[in-house]
Amino acid sequence: MADTTDGIDLNELGLNGERGGLTQENDSQQLENEYDLVTQDVQELAMSPKSQDGQELAKNPFVGMEFEDEEEAFRYYLDYAKSRGFGVRKGHVYRSSRSQLITCRHFVCDKEGAKLVDKRQLGKIVQRRRDTRTNCQARMVVSKMKNGIWTVKTFEDVHNHHLLRTPSKVMKMRSHRHISVTCRSLMETLHKSRVGPSQMSRILNETLSNTGSASITPNDCSNHLRGVRSNNIGQECMAIVKFFKEKKLNDDFFFFDMELDEFGQTRCVFWADGRSRVAYSEFGDVVIFDTTYQTNRFCFPFAPFVGVNHHKQSILFGCALMADEKEESFLWIFQTWLKCMLGKHPQTIITDQDLAMGNAIAHVFPNSGHRLCSLHIGRNSMKYLTDLKSKDGFMRDYTNWLHLSESIEAFEDRWGELKATYNIDDKHWLSRMYEIRSKWVSLYWQDTFTAGMTTTQRSESINSFFDGFVNAQTPLDEFVMQYDKALLARRNVEESEDFKTLNSIANFYTGHPIERHAGEAYTRAVFDTFQAELRESDSMLAERIRDGSDNAKYAICNHVVVFGKNCTEDGEPYATCSCKKFEREGVLCCHILKIFKKKEVPKIPKKYILRRWSMDARYQSSVMMVETHNNAFTPLMKWSAQNMCFRIAQSISSLDMYEKIMPKLNDIFEMVTEKSNAPEHSLSNKQNEENQEVIGSCSLPTFSCDNDVYGSHVSILDPKPVKSKGRPRVNTRIKSGIDLQLSAKRKRTCSRCGEKGHYMTTCTSEKGYL
Repeated sequence: MADTTDGIDLNELGLNGERGGLTQENDSQQLENEYDLVTQDVQELAMSPKSQDGQELAKNPFVGMEFEDEEEAFRYYLDYAKSRGFGVRKGHVYRSSRSQLITCRHFVCDKEGAKLVDKRQLGKIVQRRRDTRTNCQARMVVSKMKNGIWTVKTFEDVHNHHLLRTPSKVMKMRSHRHISVTCRSLMETLHKSRVGPSQMSRILNETLSNTGSASITPNDCSNHLRGVRSNNIGQECMAIVKFFKEKKLNDDFFFFDMELDEFGQTRCVFWADGRSRVAYSEFGDVVIFDTTYQTNRFCFPFAPFVGVNHHKQSILFGCALMADEKEESFLWIFQTWLKCMLGKHPQTIITDQDLAMGNAIAHVFPNSGHRLCSLHIGRNSMKYLTDLKSKDGFMRDYTNWLHLSESIEAFEDRWGELKATYNIDDKHWLSRMYEIRSKWVSLYWQDTFTAGMTTTQRSESINSFFDGFVNAQTPLDEFVMQYDKALLARRNVEESEDFKTLNSIANFYTGHPIERHAGEAYTRAVFDTFQAELRESDSMLAERIRDGSDNAKYAICNHVVVFGKNCTEDGEPYATCSCKKFEREGVLCCHILKIFKKKEVPKIPKKYILRRWSMDARYQSSVMMVETHNNAFTPLMKWSAQNMCFRIAQSISSLDMYEKIMPKLNDIFEMVTEKSNAPEHSLSNKQNEENQEVIGSCSLPTFSCDNDVYGSHVSILDPKPVKSKGRPRVNTRIKSGIDLQLSAKRKRTCSRCGEKGHYMTTCTSEKGYL
């Protein structure tokens, strides 16, 4: 009788006097070491169940063995392979010449076949990967009989390679690495939270450490997510519509619209939730619009509408994805956004310089001020003024003209002098910029409220914030969902600042009553700005200007403050300053505060406290909005239910307990299944099926679901990827000099003539021969 250890045949493990070429004539020390290695294998195998699911090991298949179908035969051979320590693959198939149905299937060892020689590597020194194929002939062949039963026709069980013995190693084989539905669901949930494959695998292994399943590798996570994305190709826009409809069921104020081309492919998408729409009614006086962010699989420009809230934080008033940046696309985006915001125009809209965008803004927002980003213009000047910077005195005169002109008349007079002095022609970049001076020179915007913003940096900061949620390979539907998460993160920051303002008292440095009044009226961030102006006023001197007028005038640091008492309907004092800080930013300047203190004004007049900078704006934007997510089913809830089921399974320690618990669990399962199949729960699936049936039948150019979430039944096809190599040769947007220098190709230099653009071999100049 063969030696056994805990019921395991040692002869089967190779200890029958010969193992891997080892005989009794070999060195005794080597035999002892080899025996220790096998003993370790035996102990691991003895401590583990006989199979992965706790069942008896699969018996050897035999010729004539019958199965109900092909998959049952494969599962049986898979279990057998797992018990023996090798992997399997599905091999050749034979089909009926009439019905093309499979009549014969080969199940082979995963080491069947041999690695082919790559012809591209012939004659090259290439470090090949280690071969995993040994041309093993072990296999099981099953055929379908006339009665529909599958029968084993051939069974070969001789392997030409070493078989694995320990379950932990066997489970690393590809055919035995099965990821459960729970694990796959958790992978997708973690992926939505922007968890990478490496960290995801650690979380999964820690979570599933007690389930007895194989460890999850980062490659497992990447492969599964890649499969999910592949299955979603062609269905991204339909998934967006489904997501938007679900959002509208939970948010009555949610708005979305889509523009389709004549082929039913998506061109533009716009959406905004209820809180964004209500926030616009409070903070929509200044809007920033930018389209420079292109982080999605189709390279669609991401165009957010950005504003600033009462904490001076960036907020979103909705956003769009655009197929291109043509004038008609901008027209559709702006008109749709205006429709979403119930026709309310912003006072000021800030963008970068783009001809198509500017034309669309002039058409849709004729009464709104359009300002160009000063930062982009400053960067462009680095490139386009290089020829003038080399001239003596130009930078001094340029700075005095642009920043030190006291009035519009003085600005225009200095331009004439600058143009004549430095011979600036009408085609020069500076001349073209002068023609649109009303869109970017600060003198023309002194009386326009901009909330302290002159650039599109807030929009760019929003874009950088989204970098933590999306990347260049993000599908459109996932991009929209990640936008939702990013938006929620921004609002958490806003609510945190609300709490800090309400739950704290400002620190007062001067003790003046007007400072205490500001601390009660403004939010934390705005009060800090006000307090800095108030402290700066302490170091200023005010000199009375006597010109015989009814109102008092004071000269303060090259600015003039006009002060009058009882000049308003409420009998409150009135003041204006030539610096125009209050008109631009909505916060009193240090010059006016100096006069208020001099005149012993006890508090800030109501006229100078804008509601948008106070905590009163919070009530409009948050209390009016109904919390729409309280009743929503979240992935965390689903994971909690899965975790509870796992804990119940771990707590069952006896057959008696199992028999008591299982009937109750079956009742719960039947109740949940019955609820899930109810009409109200299957509405979205039914709607999706209806949409699938009408693919290709869309005749309307626009799809809108503002009033009736299920009112329109159209098919929406995924767009074609947009070329990501940049704009056409005729570029309507002026790029910065820095961007052009970084992206420009380095021109070749000829060694004969010294000119750029060619080499010596193609040089036609005779300069090198002279």
